[in-house]
Amino acid sequence: YSAAFTALRKINGIVPSIMCMFGYNAGGGAYLPRQGSFLIQPKNTFFGLTGPGVVKSVLGEDVTPDELGGPNVHSQSGVTDFVVEDEVAALLKVKELLKYLPDNNAQLAPYQATSDPISRATWDIEIQLKKAFNSPTGMNTPLDIGILVQQICDHGDYLEIQETRARNTVTALGRLGGNVVGFVANNSAVSSGQIDIHAAYKNARFIRFCNLYNIPLIFIEDTTGFLPGREQETGGIVQAGRAMLDATIDLRTPRFLLIIRNAFGGAYASFNSYETGADLVIALPTTRLAVMGPAGVEFVYKDELRSIRGGIDGKVKALQDEFVEQGIGAIEALKQAETAAAKWAQEQEALLQQRYETEIMNPKEALSLGSVSQIAMPSELRGLLGKQLEFYLKTYQPAPLASVQREFH
Repeated sequence: YSAAFTALRKINGIVPSIMCMFGYNAGGGAYLPRQGSFLIQPKNTFFGLTGPGVVKSVLGEDVTPDELGGPNVHSQSGVTDFVVEDEVAALLKVKELLKYLPDNNAQLAPYQATSDPISRATWDIEIQLKKAFNSPTGMNTPLDIGILVQQICDHGDYLEIQETRARNTVTALGRLGGNVVGFVANNSAVSSGQIDIHAAYKNARFIRFCNLYNIPLIFIEDTTGFLPGREQETGGIVQAGRAMLDATIDLRTPRFLLIIRNAFGGAYASFNSYETGADLVIALPTTRLAVMGPAGVEFVYKDELRSIRGGIDGKVKALQDEFVEQGIGAIEALKQAETAAAKWAQEQEALLQQRYETEIMNPKEALSLGSVSQIAMPSELRGLLGKQLEFYLKTYQPAPLASVQREFH
């Protein structure tokens, strides 16, 4: 095993490799399949450091091979990248994946001529956004980011990596104008697209792979931030977020950011912003970009809010006196005054919220500050991104990664 481990590690980062896990594999050899760039595991297969028999004898736990090291287990942890039906399907997946990979780290991925024009308007994206934002839930409506990726790619064809893991983020390989490109996209249809530990590590690994093998990246952002909570902090969300941020900063390939809707706080900062090295940042008119999301109104307009909330008692007293003068009894006048004052405070706070979104969170403000380079319509995205990709690839020289090797997570 040691010789095999060493040999596989030495080619890692020089040539991409694809591993297929067939049959049953327990013990030290279980490390071998995961040493590849990608791992494909058919159903009804097993691999793990120990088998069910050892678990039973050591821990007294009854567990089946599938529960211990089957594809459902490994695909959720990120050990397995693709789950397929059988061995034939695994080999077909290998062929599909090879279409997107370069021969080595000194080359670009293979160009494939396409009959799908770069200038094709992406009307389906515009239709999807209109349907979503005109619905009763408005700007909070979940979006299937897969439709957007499909519309940008040549003939709508792309290959998603780790499809069943951390569905709140999508990592995929596709082609734009014949050139291979990677996609890292928040998926608001799952957990509002918030970045949790699994999503951060999933993104970090894919970004690092694209960096090693000269694959340009398009980041598609629509997230309200990193997922908060004790469970995430205990699990190391800071470390996972750092891994994603480090991978993004270290990128040397052409990389663009497309903001669909929400881009708030640390999630925006670590998701290929200009400060982390983006070559181009595009925002849709639906973009809401700010240091904080809607809750930021509490800090930006804290004096106004303090004045509104501090004035409720005075408002109640004034309204009560007014109602009493109209002939209403004191107790009933107080109830009506409290209801009216609460409604007034709610309306005033809603106006401040609207002002916050208009003055602070809108894409024009981000454009004036240089946080985005242009605002584009949804139907223009394929043409805009395709032309920019062609431009940047003309000056990009594919080569092995030769930068300083920084501390890794």
